[in-house]
Amino acid sequence: MKSGFLRLNAAAAAVFATVSLGGCNDETTTITSHSSPTPPPITAPEINPAIEMRKIFADYQAASKNLDSSPFGQMTDQMASSLQSLDRMYLDKLEALDRDKLSDEDKIYFDTFLFDRNITIRGGTLPNARFGSFDIPITHFYNYVKWYASEAGDTQTSSQAYQDHLQTVRDYTSWVNNLHSQYLMGEVERIQLSKVLIDRYVNSTEESVAKDNYAMLKSGISDIQTHSDQYDAAFIAEYNTAVDDAIAATSDLVAYLKGDYNTAARGTGALTDTNIGWGHLPNGQAWYQWHLDRNSTTGKSATELSKLGEQLVADAKAEMERVALVIVDKHGKTITEKWRDKDQKVIDRTFELVDADGKIVLNEFFAYLNSEKFFYGRDGRNISGTPYDESCGNASIPSACEAALEDYYKFKNDANGVVAQYFKPIKTDYSIVPIPADGELYEGVGSYGGNEFNLNTNPNYSLQKWNVSTLLLHEAAPGHHFQNAYSIEYPPADKPNYIKNVWYTAYAEGWALYTEWLGLEMNIYGELDEAGKPTFKNATGMCKTDLDYNEFQGGIYTDMEECNALQYFGSLNEAQLRNMRLAVDTGIHAKGWSIQQARDYMRANSALGDGDIESESFRYAAYVGQAVSYKSGYLVIREMLEKAQTELGNQFDWAAFHDQLLKYGDQPMEVVQTSIENWIETQK
Repeated sequence: MKSGFLRLNAAAAAVFATVSLGGCNDETTTITSHSSPTPPPITAPEINPAIEMRKIFADYQAASKNLDSSPFGQMTDQMASSLQSLDRMYLDKLEALDRDKLSDEDKIYFDTFLFDRNITIRGGTLPNARFGSFDIPITHFYNYVKWYASEAGDTQTSSQAYQDHLQTVRDYTSWVNNLHSQYLMGEVERIQLSKVLIDRYVNSTEESVAKDNYAMLKSGISDIQTHSDQYDAAFIAEYNTAVDDAIAATSDLVAYLKGDYNTAARGTGALTDTNIGWGHLPNGQAWYQWHLDRNSTTGKSATELSKLGEQLVADAKAEMERVALVIVDKHGKTITEKWRDKDQKVIDRTFELVDADGKIVLNEFFAYLNSEKFFYGRDGRNISGTPYDESCGNASIPSACEAALEDYYKFKNDANGVVAQYFKPIKTDYSIVPIPADGELYEGVGSYGGNEFNLNTNPNYSLQKWNVSTLLLHEAAPGHHFQNAYSIEYPPADKPNYIKNVWYTAYAEGWALYTEWLGLEMNIYGELDEAGKPTFKNATGMCKTDLDYNEFQGGIYTDMEECNALQYFGSLNEAQLRNMRLAVDTGIHAKGWSIQQARDYMRANSALGDGDIESESFRYAAYVGQAVSYKSGYLVIREMLEKAQTELGNQFDWAAFHDQLLKYGDQPMEVVQTSIENWIETQK
């Protein structure tokens, strides 16, 4: 799509159409004399901005699809330039509308589309515009090679479906070949992943796509050959050739990444390599700020976000010390437990939780909370025969998986009733699905999608037992699951299709982090004191008086108070993780931190497990700028909550507030702020 051609705006087009039609109808032409009254001027019909806005959205979607109709997308500077021209055209169309004439609801849609176009246009003006996409660069964390290979190689349900799918296999091959050319171009331009990320990316691809001689890409052809009597021999040969081409293209790409691309990349591949982030690339600081703006949607600079993170990290430690005092009261100043040392050898270690001056030693407390008894599969228990044995069949350690699912489902059932008091009822349920063994080392501790809470149960890469409540609140209810289900079950009456498809990580992750905090308000960890802190008594979550604490989670708690205190610590520790992300993401991509520096920082300021720290540090290096979104979005939601509670007083209603936040789906946080402020005025 080229820019600069003649365009009529909507009003001019309407005038042109009216005049043209009026001049063509000879049967109604009236000849008047000079003395006749002058006829009234022809005026264009008034434009309904709400209708015109929806037409702009729909036209933009159609134009975007026509511009790039390939199933896997074209990742080139030329395509990025064409998309920018399209964005400029439709931004002009939108800005020609009178926003003041829209309803508060429609202003949300207007502002969201406006933000979308402005941020993409900004990215398109930077050099190497193809990088303004989640697809480039591909890494282990967003491994599109793996995802697209799975789609291309997938089995189909009928002969006709395979006929249609043949083109998808060919499109995958074209996509891989184009990706290969983009990496070659990046090598010339010195715009590459660092060695430390290339190694992980290649390993992820080899352990999935290339596994068992590219079995992932062969699933479809294997199914066809098994039922060869249903297919023409020529079609089988044609399909087989397409699959061979796909395998050859993928194999060539992997070989290149392992060879020439890796040789020319930054660093040695060591954890101590510095300048592995985007800030070290040509124009990298400008690109990094763009990623921050897209992910946080708050406009804060890297310096501001870094300082905010470091301040929040320092502030969080006081409350962690309060929890530590509860443990000291139960077990004394020193505790001896099984612990895994740096050589992965399990030894007896004594943890000194209080120093000579009577102060809590947080680093010792953090280490104690990573002793073996707090991890599924490392606590000496052998769990089997549960209702989850079949679900755990693909996990690396089924026993650890079954034990984890028992606890997560217990908290799900315990929390359902109290969560429902803060929301309109949600009909759609979710399931807890263990991440398969081949993804455990690469996919983080948990995720959500398609009404499934995906849980990592690998003993070395999963969260500790005291994190059950927090992780489920975040990923499922009332976190990502409610977020997804709510916008589907309670959509506004005339929500544009365009808005249904937008996604903002600051909104999505900000909401999930907010729901972790909401666990306190819901008394998940006990009733709150006057300062708003949980007392660890009369809790509504998983730690209640009727539990057998000699058996629950392997007998790691003495009583209900300790159970609630440590589950609450899980909330504090996850909040601290989001605080640290502000500092670590900016540290890697703006300050030149290494993976090892990021790990040292996280280990010094939290009780994250070693496996969690390992996967998180690689994630921040790979998924540029996304880590800042959690706290950025959360802070805006909390600010809006406090504003609503202050201004509405007794009129404030939790369900109504959450309804306004959730029913429109994803929005930039600056749009969320405007939306809630307008809603508050309507409630007074």
